[in-house]
Amino acid sequence: MHYRLPLLPFYLVILLLCCPNSVFALTDTETLPMSLKNAVELALASNLGLQLQKDEVEAAKGAALSARGKFDIYLETELGAKSQQLTPIISGGAEQEDTGSWNIEAAKTFTTGTALTLEWNNNRYDSDSAGLLFNPSHTSAVTLGVSQPLLKGFGNKVQTAELQAAQKQLEASSFQVDSEAANLAADVKGAYWNLVFAWQDIEVQKLSLELAQKLLEETEAKINAGKLAPVEIYQPQSEVARREEQLISAERAIGSAEDYLKLLLNSKDWLTTYQPTDQPTYEEIEVNPSTILENALQNRPDVKASNLITEAAQIELIKAEDDIRPNLSLVGGVGIGGTDEDYDQSVSNSLSDPDNVWQVGVTFSVPLANSAAKGYRQRARANVNKARTSGEQLRQQVRRSVRTTIRDVKLALKALEATRKTSLATQKRLEAEQAKFASGRSTTLDVLAAQEAYSKALSQQNLTNITYANTLAELDRIQGLVTFTSAR
Repeated sequence: MHYRLPLLPFYLVILLLCCPNSVFALTDTETLPMSLKNAVELALASNLGLQLQKDEVEAAKGAALSARGKFDIYLETELGAKSQQLTPIISGGAEQEDTGSWNIEAAKTFTTGTALTLEWNNNRYDSDSAGLLFNPSHTSAVTLGVSQPLLKGFGNKVQTAELQAAQKQLEASSFQVDSEAANLAADVKGAYWNLVFAWQDIEVQKLSLELAQKLLEETEAKINAGKLAPVEIYQPQSEVARREEQLISAERAIGSAEDYLKLLLNSKDWLTTYQPTDQPTYEEIEVNPSTILENALQNRPDVKASNLITEAAQIELIKAEDDIRPNLSLVGGVGIGGTDEDYDQSVSNSLSDPDNVWQVGVTFSVPLANSAAKGYRQRARANVNKARTSGEQLRQQVRRSVRTTIRDVKLALKALEATRKTSLATQKRLEAEQAKFASGRSTTLDVLAAQEAYSKALSQQNLTNITYANTLAELDRIQGLVTFTSAR
């Protein structure tokens, strides 16, 4: 019995490199076709790490909303009554006093630091004391107060510092989501291509096993024909057993690759088997290092986020520097009021014949050691330096990643051609050894070695294709891009 491989390279290579979906089912579980686009979209919709980053955005929104609350209008109201019995200390002094009050106040702080308060105070007084002109007496008064800081807290820049910093942090958090999405897309592509390779490799291992089994049959035929010694049977038998083990390992590799992809996709169904439907691209692409580096440094979301974090730290430092200054404020107010036995009349009097009041003055305060403000300023300065240093570290990493990835792309392109040549060469060698074995000029060991070399070459060619696809995914990652296919 003579076995040769004259047509093997053509239909087999096409099968292995282009049609991994033809592999046999490893289990009886349901198989789900999965494209690269579907995998990326599922991950972006369900990945837990990405969801955590989105939660950070919601937290940042809350911080910005809280900072904006400083400029809200505040309303405060007070309603109360009091009664007390007294021992008179003068003739005609009160033995019973009853008081009541209802007050409402509105306050508003503006971005200039100006604070306004508008108060409406209503009081009632009832006593058995002699000599009172009104008993009971009602007073109603409206007062408008103003306070303007002149040193600490003066100006729009300082007053809005907390809000501006919070808005910068919110914007940075949004960019971090985009950065997480770009990293996730690249990770999913890598996991997907690794799963593709695992399916391809199991076909290679099946082929390797079939070749060994064919050689075993030929060896048995030669032994039966008396052309080989019986001892020659052990070498192909042991090789068949070894390649069966390799096939089992290839099956295990599919499971491991699939598990990692399911983890990235946050899959709820761990019983369904994914069957990849896409193949990596073999087309050569042009890479311009200057353009890619410029895109990465200007457009990467994490770089933009880093810049915003630095700006937020600088704004917080402005506020910290301002807190060192003494508190000097101009205060003033005007008001009108009225008094009468009847409450309605007291309100009317405050408008038609009011009692007027005004005041103006300044307040000054400063802590002698001012330790709290100085400590906050020192911490704010350190945060600015940390943000700048972290940003520069990130940009250095970007430059290195661009250089490394571009080099990997170029080397992967070279490797594609090299592995194709190696596959062809090892295939020719196998054909030659098989022909020599059929004519008795080669040993089973030589044929097995040629088979092993051919299988490894096919596996390496598949791996090189996957490596190239992964370098393209990495090219997207370093530029902060999210794409859904391997095409360029």
